[in-house]
Amino acid sequence: MCARRGRLGARGRVPDVSGDRYLSDMAITVVPAAEAGWPAVEAVFQSEAGARNCWCQFHVLANSEQRTTTRESRRELLREQVETLDPPRGLIALDGGEPVGWCGVEPRVRLHHVLATKLVVANSPEPLDDPLVWSIYCILVPPRRRRQGVGATLLSAGVAHAIAHGATALEGYPIDTALRGGKLPPGFSTGTVSMFQEEGFAPVAALPSARTLVHRRV
Repeated sequence: MCARRGRLGARGRVPDVSGDRYLSDMAITVVPAAEAGWPAVEAVFQSEAGARNCWCQFHVLANSEQRTTTRESRRELLREQVETLDPPRGLIALDGGEPVGWCGVEPRVRLHHVLATKLVVANSPEPLDDPLVWSIYCILVPPRRRRQGVGATLLSAGVAHAIAHGATALEGYPIDTALRGGKLPPGFSTGTVSMFQEEGFAPVAALPSARTLVHRRV
């Protein structure tokens, strides 16, 4: 694929794109997780207790499927998904080769839990079976790298990645910190409403646990 240059996010944190590499203005490269490799993905998830339990399966598996899994089986599911799905599942942020974040981004039709969420079903502006609607549902940054702009960089790259793969609309399910007195919950990994608004998303409906359904058309 030829290199392309241009403003890909509302805040422009990921202005340079070459193939499926997203280069930020803070010397962080964001690449598909399959390209980064499983050890890089695993390193990010091992950095945080909640992530070590979930392995980014909460939005993917229906509740009935979740109940049949273990921590280890969820880890193996993520490995298989990263290595085999097309379009690829997820992005990894690299700082000088060190993995410093994960962005869960892929077509929404893969996310069984999201598609079974009544408030999403009732309020999403897009048809639930549209494969060109993508979701950015997880932004995971190791605790020691938080509040350094890595999450915002991942979000911009997630938007660019979805658009590059044909997305016509995007959704997210971030935390509204205004509803939590400005505080983030333990195991926070969804991004914040303000982050998504700076990327051109608009709030659509309130979700449980102080989260908000946000939406952006391409």
